[in-house]
Amino acid sequence: MIELSKLKKQYQGLKNTPILWNDVDFYEYRPIEIPFHENIDWASIDTSKHHRLGKLVEIFYQKNLEKQEAYCSLAHNIQIQVDKHQTIGELDFIIQKKNNEIHHIELAYKFYLYKPDEPNEINRWIGPNLKDSLAQKLLKLKSKQFPLLKNNSTKKILSKKGINPHNIKQSVHFLAQLYVPLHLRNQTFANINHECIKGYYISHQELDILPNGDLYHLPIKVDWLIDPKNNDTWCSFEEIKKEIIEQINFKHSPLLWVKRNKTYERLFITFW
Repeated sequence: MIELSKLKKQYQGLKNTPILWNDVDFYEYRPIEIPFHENIDWASIDTSKHHRLGKLVEIFYQKNLEKQEAYCSLAHNIQIQVDKHQTIGELDFIIQKKNNEIHHIELAYKFYLYKPDEPNEINRWIGPNLKDSLAQKLLKLKSKQFPLLKNNSTKKILSKKGINPHNIKQSVHFLAQLYVPLHLRNQTFANINHECIKGYYISHQELDILPNGDLYHLPIKVDWLIDPKNNDTWCSFEEIKKEIIEQINFKHSPLLWVKRNKTYERLFITFW
């Protein structure tokens, strides 16, 4: 069971996460930024389930869409199947504006670390466990997720739902938290929204630089959405060091929150 207070902190974290880029020339598909209401219909969220982070973001997003006056939510999480057996993809959200424009929105919420040794800036933003990257996500959107709208199976499914499959505009709502090496904390980056930079990262080999006098917390992944200032439970570095090392040994790069007097920091500790 998820406590309502925790759910609200997670939603607030999502609400306060910036979009990754504003420049329409950055990517082929235009960014869209749908505003977030302060509150959503909490009672309609199944708190008996412990959702993974990506699924929780989708739930929050849909609940927020349902409160919009400028948009009408037509459908979400539409599974596209061929021959009733093979699922070839999913459309995240279909909405209609007041002017009757229909939009297909692909939603992304990502955590990326800046790896300076990659050949260009887009390729340098990689997942903390080295399993994904910004370049890979953009390619997937362009080559798989957005073209899915043009598939004949998709058109049939949308028509059955009473949605005209033609002339649907496509946009991406791409939210991100970015982390840079400690020595690049004050650097700016040309292609991304600098407000997305939420902290820094260090290698597990640099653990000893973390001050013993600070307080620490290792959030579970679904809580990565939360602002550390809203956390209530803290412990010393010695108390948390064993758990950090365990995650490193499993080749996981944990997110660590740091409390120093009245200031808070977020940092990843990489296994690489």
